[in-house]
Amino acid sequence: MNFTTKKDNWIIGSLLFLSFVPSIAGMVRIFQLASGSGYTVENQRFFNDPIPVVLHIGAVFFYSIFGAFQFAPAFRNKHPYWHRIFGRFLVFFGILSAISGLWLTLAYPRVLTDGDWLFGIRIVVGVWMLFCIGLGFYFAIRKEFRKHSHWMIRGYAIGLGAGTQVFTHLPWFVIVGGEPSGIPRDLLMGAGWLINLLFAEWVIRKKPEMLL
Repeated sequence: MNFTTKKDNWIIGSLLFLSFVPSIAGMVRIFQLASGSGYTVENQRFFNDPIPVVLHIGAVFFYSIFGAFQFAPAFRNKHPYWHRIFGRFLVFFGILSAISGLWLTLAYPRVLTDGDWLFGIRIVVGVWMLFCIGLGFYFAIRKEFRKHSHWMIRGYAIGLGAGTQVFTHLPWFVIVGGEPSGIPRDLLMGAGWLINLLFAEWVIRKKPEMLL
């Protein structure tokens, strides 16, 4: 596909890069569930009740990968029809991502590495993602496209949280080693969503040319 500007290529490439590791990890998880391999005490909950995690992985995959193309200004302006069509599908996958994420949080037993804060953080970001996507769709219907863009950026930033969490965990793996647990894990997980939210607000408020 021919992207029209270097800015488009940079935006799409950056978002796809951030989506890459979680997408690969998700596909590996689905393969394990389908084949019955890789069973451990830690992931037993996924084998016992695979539906929510499979829905979540699939929804996040489509939302993050195909959503990257929605934020490339020249591509969006050159292909407004495809932006609208794909946008409707992505609203569905975004909402499914948020709902299945909340389902995972509420239905699955907490793993030993999770601290007390992470449950609440996941509930907050899941509800916030639903709110952002819903409001973004509302403004699209009203043809208030700048507001639509702002809220969709906020929702997509939440959806890419897992990609950023790979990098927030890296210093721990390098310096401390092993899997963080308790409050350190809660903070590192929360930092991934917080960084994305702050970056989204920076783009919205300081870089309006990236939206045009």
